[in-house]
Amino acid sequence: MLVLEFSMLVLESCPTQTIELFLSGNIPADLVNSYLKQYAPSMQGRYLELMLAMDENGISGNLQNEMVQIYLLEVLDWHAELNAQEKWDEKDYSPSRKKLLSALESISGYNPESLLKRLPADALYEERAHLLGKMNQHELALSLYVHKLRVPDLALSYCDHVYESAAHPPSVKSSGNIYLTLLQIYLNPQKTTKNFEKRITNLVSPQNTNFPKLSSGTLVKAKGGRATKKIAAIEGAEDIRVSLSGTDSSRSDGDADESGEEGGSTIMLDEVLDLLSKRWDRINGAQALKLLPKETKLQNLLPFLGPLLKKSSEANRNLSVIKSLRQSENLQVKDEMYNRRKTVVKITSDTTCALCNKKIGTSVFAVYPNGITIVHFVCFKDSQRMKAVSKGSALRKV
Repeated sequence: MLVLEFSMLVLESCPTQTIELFLSGNIPADLVNSYLKQYAPSMQGRYLELMLAMDENGISGNLQNEMVQIYLLEVLDWHAELNAQEKWDEKDYSPSRKKLLSALESISGYNPESLLKRLPADALYEERAHLLGKMNQHELALSLYVHKLRVPDLALSYCDHVYESAAHPPSVKSSGNIYLTLLQIYLNPQKTTKNFEKRITNLVSPQNTNFPKLSSGTLVKAKGGRATKKIAAIEGAEDIRVSLSGTDSSRSDGDADESGEEGGSTIMLDEVLDLLSKRWDRINGAQALKLLPKETKLQNLLPFLGPLLKKSSEANRNLSVIKSLRQSENLQVKDEMYNRRKTVVKITSDTTCALCNKKIGTSVFAVYPNGITIVHFVCFKDSQRMKAVSKGSALRKV
């Protein structure tokens, strides 16, 4: 407390050195943060930044949340100023906004629900998407990237992040469904934008203590041609009816009716084809083909189907080779077993036991794996018992 009390004199003239002193000492971080928040709020963010840079795992969740709140306050003030001058542009990035976006993506100790309530309804969509992603509301986050920001590359990067984070431990079947969610957003834009603000408001309302995942939509039934049957045969027909568990899962019957009514809405076919061509190896081909409209030309799907069929054929061929090798190995083992069983041991009147040196005679005997050493079965059991006793005595001495 003495260090903190007298640090105010040098904090104004030597802020960086003073903060480094705080970091190098044994002063609790929460205590320093509270003191700076009260007496030098302009230095609070700098202290937390340096502390996070020194030890990312050493900063508590409370301090992480404090740092994000500082960034958000600066961004909100900046947005209010530009908005009052009618100069706000969603694509502008101030230094504070860049720090906020980086913090939202890299750290996890903050509370996304409380931050989401502070965002304006008609701006800061990228920040909103990050927060929704932390809450596993992938459909809403992707809808922001596609329909509000209109930047498909950000939507694809978001899907890649979700997919790669779910790959440790591996769960490709569930994480790959994030791409199918984006595919459905492209194919039914009216459905994903309808009542968008209301869904987010319900998500952060005080009554909503639980955060159920929203439905990413059931698979749309379509007549499949030979290409669909081929993909289904390759990837396994049992996966076609798998629900999109990696995304949201509470779609109602009413939603299905609305989807039928809005089937004539303009779809973003170019974005769909671009997604399929870029991430063909992460998307279930059978499910993707079932989602596509019937009028989609097969020629446009060649960048998707070509490498997918090639990879599936190679995998099928490799599995066939492995199966043949295992069958061959099995036959070799069986042949060796038969040869072992055909081993003949000849006992004569002169054959003696290798342990007691007495003749075997008509006694029960045992043969060692080398096929040469022959002993009485009783002698073999006695020798095994003596080995076990000596081993136990050695262990007790140790």
